[in-house]
Amino acid sequence: MTTKSYRLSLLILTLLVCLSASGNKIKEKELTLVNGDFSMPGTLITAGDKKAPILLFVHGSGPNDRDETIGPNKPFKQIAEGLAKEGISSYRYDKRSKIYKGGGDTITYMGETVEDAVAAVKMLNNMGYKHIFVAGHSLGGHCMPLIAKATEGIAEGYIILSGNVRTMSVMIDEQLEYIGKVQNLSAEIIKAYKEQMMSALPARYIEFDESYKPSETVKTLAPARWLIVQGGYDYQVTVEDFNMWKEYFGDKAEYFYHPKLDHLLRETAEMATPASYMSAGEVSGEVMNVISSFILNKK
Repeated sequence: MTTKSYRLSLLILTLLVCLSASGNKIKEKELTLVNGDFSMPGTLITAGDKKAPILLFVHGSGPNDRDETIGPNKPFKQIAEGLAKEGISSYRYDKRSKIYKGGGDTITYMGETVEDAVAAVKMLNNMGYKHIFVAGHSLGGHCMPLIAKATEGIAEGYIILSGNVRTMSVMIDEQLEYIGKVQNLSAEIIKAYKEQMMSALPARYIEFDESYKPSETVKTLAPARWLIVQGGYDYQVTVEDFNMWKEYFGDKAEYFYHPKLDHLLRETAEMATPASYMSAGEVSGEVMNVISSFILNKK
């Protein structure tokens, strides 16, 4: 082998070793969240040692999986994998109501959203993670002040992604009014849809939602870092909720509003509709950058 060939081979070998080391830095493994009698399978992505920040995902309403799969879209999975490239670890788990189907007598609004998230924060802390952030989407964002209250001194920061302030009943009214206009539905049909949706919910869900006042909970929170993200093409949670969060948090939070983002934080050409979720899309790159910059505290 000539000296030139040898040097070229050495250069290629060195490059391969570096690429291998870089690839091995990001690891993915199964990690089950246990909270009392409930066990929820999950995915832990590590993007470094336990000194690196880690983000916990909290689902929206309904029996969501760990990726928050909606049609062909998997926003939690996409965000987690994108953040890993920035050196941010993450944990996401299947929601309790996804695993324990038909368990309406044992699953509560508070339990499956707030208590499981709190249990996950404590699990990560016990594992040695000290820079824990929590991101809640939709209902998860709605309940984020409650999660923050129960994890004071453990989690470092909280992110509300398309999270509503107003009650479930008010949100359903607004959503059905919009859908009715889009689909040209009569007032009678819209009313019947609402009755059907509300009757499908356990009474304890509605009672809790009616009694929970995010504004009052926010007042009691210890200092922490907050980020609130909202899109203008979101018909499920609107700028009205975003402005309410701004009123409650004031200068204690950071805010990001994009006029063309839908409820899944995808940039779209027009206001979303229920059918929009059946089309594949990507979480906005701007949102990804905002989240990573917030966690890494880049100004």
